[in-house]
Amino acid sequence: MDFFSETYHGSVKYSRQGSGDPVTLHWEKSGNGEDPYGSGKRYSPNGVKAGQRKKAGSLELSDLTQSSSTLLNKLFSKLQGDISTDSLRSVGIYALIQGQSVPDDLYKFDPETQELVAFPWENAKIKKTRLEALVHAFADGNFIEEAPVTLFFTAVLDRAVWRFKEAAYRELELDVGSYVGLTSILARSIGAMAIPLGSFVDEEAIYGLSLADGELPMAAVAVMPKAMKKYELAAQFAYSSRGELPTYGGGKLGAKVQARFLLQHKAECITDLSKCIKVYRVQNQSFDGDEFPLTPLKYPNEYFFREYEFLGPGTLEHRPFKPWTASLDDFSTILRWMEICTLNAFGAGLLKIWVACFDVSLVYPGMYRYQPSKKSLYLHAGELDRQKFQRAHLEGENTENASFAVYFSVDLKDACGIMGDRAYRNLNMNAGYAAEMLREAARCLGKYARKEQFYCEDEIKKLCKIPESETLLCEVLVGR
Repeated sequence: MDFFSETYHGSVKYSRQGSGDPVTLHWEKSGNGEDPYGSGKRYSPNGVKAGQRKKAGSLELSDLTQSSSTLLNKLFSKLQGDISTDSLRSVGIYALIQGQSVPDDLYKFDPETQELVAFPWENAKIKKTRLEALVHAFADGNFIEEAPVTLFFTAVLDRAVWRFKEAAYRELELDVGSYVGLTSILARSIGAMAIPLGSFVDEEAIYGLSLADGELPMAAVAVMPKAMKKYELAAQFAYSSRGELPTYGGGKLGAKVQARFLLQHKAECITDLSKCIKVYRVQNQSFDGDEFPLTPLKYPNEYFFREYEFLGPGTLEHRPFKPWTASLDDFSTILRWMEICTLNAFGAGLLKIWVACFDVSLVYPGMYRYQPSKKSLYLHAGELDRQKFQRAHLEGENTENASFAVYFSVDLKDACGIMGDRAYRNLNMNAGYAAEMLREAARCLGKYARKEQFYCEDEIKKLCKIPESETLLCEVLVGR
């Protein structure tokens, strides 16, 4: 294996025959310390300082055709719902806000109190230095300078490692991708657009956000006015960090860090953006197998956003599925609504989508490849054994009555050859992004979709006849 990402992923795959992870994690010895935002001033997203009432008539119009308080309220009212794996609140949310209803500053969002907490700067010089470092950390820092709101998402390790051990890092990447997807839907619903930013110098982002040792920066989203057409294709690019890879094996890297997920983090970190290459979207190729075109949307996209307005925060649920045979229209609409926002959020078109059908009207049970550009499924394998499918999950009873499953995969060796070990982070976030689109599409139709963590990858690939070269990144079960 030429890339550490392959080694890491191979070590965190679940197996019913596994004897447990023998690695002892020592990362927690670093300590998280105190929250530097703890003493900062608190504001409600509507611009009211904690303990105050809002003065009548104090709203101003923003560039997004919404009042500035409405913009922040809509963004953060949805973000208060916990959509991280197993409801661990393992994703930190920070915001750089400019020209809105709260003072221009860097904030941390407190989802429990639904307040924005401003960083308590020691003086104006330190504030300027840190904010400049934060902007320059990103390959597309001009987005951050021009955006009314830029959200930064971080992985909080101590909230996830106790639950997932070495697999925590992978789960956190998927969770961050889900939050980016949620933000993209929110931006679109208020007439704006979201530009996902996944390429940055890690140490500069840590310095700019004043993160503790147990918290790692993962991605950012710049919320931009929709009228600025020049940004529309920006989300289809990625950056290759091939020149940034450290040496592996028995060198100093292995001696410093015992946990494999921190080795993976070190492998994918960018230290110099000038060494990175901009990767344009990789084009899809034609698929083999019989083509099965999806039906037209049951409801137009306008219906999605109208209903989404009334759904409220959608905290990730964990409950059994109810018996339901999905109609062809519901099935097609959920898959096609997955494209409400740009699917190539981080992966430059490298993500592959598979659909395992069990209980869908007029659709032959089996495994299909989905090609969004053609709105078509391509039959890949015949009828699937439902019992074997359940046994391929560590908690098989949780999959009972699911109407269909959607998988996101990638040829990891090929992807790392294009983008270096950073490809693993980008593609996991891309998979989490698309999974959130699916979940919200199902919610808008009154259905239920969730990411499933504990599946045996090798058994699923064998059952569904997915090529051995493919790495499964995420599974989403859809039902009622």
